[in-house]
Amino acid sequence: MKSLQVKVTVLATVVTAVLVGLAGVLMAMSQRQQITVQAEHGSRVEYVCAGSECVVLDERKLLTPPGAVVQYATTAVRPELTFSPFGEIGFQVIGAGPRPSEEAGWTIAWQAQSELNTAMLGLLGVFVLITSLVSVTVLTAVGRVLRPVEAMRAEVAEINENNLTRRVPVPSSDNEIARLGATLNETLDRMHRTVEDTRRFVADASHELRSPLAALRAELEIALSHPQMADWPTVVKMALEDAERLQELTTDLLLLARLDADALDRQDTVDLSAVVRREVSRRAMVTLDADDHVLVPGRRAQLSRLLGNLLDNAERHAGTEVIVRLRGGAAATLEVIDDGPGIPEADRERVFDRFTRLDEARTRAAGGAGLGLAIARRIAGRHQGTLEATDTDGFRGIRFVATIPTGIPQPRKAAVIPHQRMGDEVWQFLNGSIVPTHHHVPEPRPAPSPELDWDLIFGEHQPLHR
Repeated sequence: MKSLQVKVTVLATVVTAVLVGLAGVLMAMSQRQQITVQAEHGSRVEYVCAGSECVVLDERKLLTPPGAVVQYATTAVRPELTFSPFGEIGFQVIGAGPRPSEEAGWTIAWQAQSELNTAMLGLLGVFVLITSLVSVTVLTAVGRVLRPVEAMRAEVAEINENNLTRRVPVPSSDNEIARLGATLNETLDRMHRTVEDTRRFVADASHELRSPLAALRAELEIALSHPQMADWPTVVKMALEDAERLQELTTDLLLLARLDADALDRQDTVDLSAVVRREVSRRAMVTLDADDHVLVPGRRAQLSRLLGNLLDNAERHAGTEVIVRLRGGAAATLEVIDDGPGIPEADRERVFDRFTRLDEARTRAAGGAGLGLAIARRIAGRHQGTLEATDTDGFRGIRFVATIPTGIPQPRKAAVIPHQRMGDEVWQFLNGSIVPTHHHVPEPRPAPSPELDWDLIFGEHQPLHR
């Protein structure tokens, strides 16, 4: 019995049958008592006795001489009734008057039992009628209620990865079924957007990977076709540049995939002021204005990557100056301002999309792969924060504002390390969570030494000196 309609109908029928049956039993007991009393009352006979002689009392006749001593007595038949039409019945004679004949007693008992049987049949008919009406009504009502749900199920069953534009029908009534349909459509909309974003992401990633691969192959094929004419140091230098570009792009793609898939289950108390000062100290044209000891829960390497990506973008487009501001409070506010050409208001949200580059940044010399701001916003979101592009106050250019909530991080729960997959070692090297091959949770690593290069660990490799 898998149908919800049948289950609800059976449940309603059983409950109704129990309730009506209990009410029927009470009514049957009351009816038997009433019929018994009526039969007893109807069979009651009053006698006038003078000595041993008794006659039926008749007010119209004087049956005894005046002055005689008389007594009054009554006789009645009390039937013993049964609820079963095939059960044994009986009767009792009560009273001090003369006992009626057996035939008269059985006649009264059978008449009372017949009346009780008729009442029982009526109660049984009412029981069957009410139970049937409830069953049919519930079956019809539940079927009508579940009809839109079945239509939604049938529509969802037809949706596949090649046809994500279909939506479930939503009833016009404002009830739970309508809200379910609206929620399903909203979920399908999100799935559709996610699939389309993934398809665009794969297409853009393929395009971005194809360009340096094609350039690398062309350079090597030309050099091999004319080895005596090739400038091999230059060929190796150009090939190394293309390889570095491929490495940076694949590192960013791997980071984005992990940021989308993994939860931020390990948080430390990070001094964001120290992270900002260390990142700014390696930049030439950056002015810093920061509060001290701004503590936020999160991962130090990822927060450093967030700021690094914003500074890379600012330095790429700035004219003469980049300003970094950090303020504490209920939420840490990190601002990166540059005096470059700025971003049109219509494009300020689009720049956070993956592989999005504005027209002036679409060269290999001026712009990257268009993943830096997307990674920065994803890191801010993983830290329960936001990243927005806004106007600058009295300053030409653009201002990126990141907000990270402050608070005490929750302790990390021990987790079972799953089987290592291909590429996990690379990610563990990037985020600093090396897991040994025996799959045990590692002991906490000591704090990095001051000379440890966080850019190298997190993927921002410095170019080799050639």
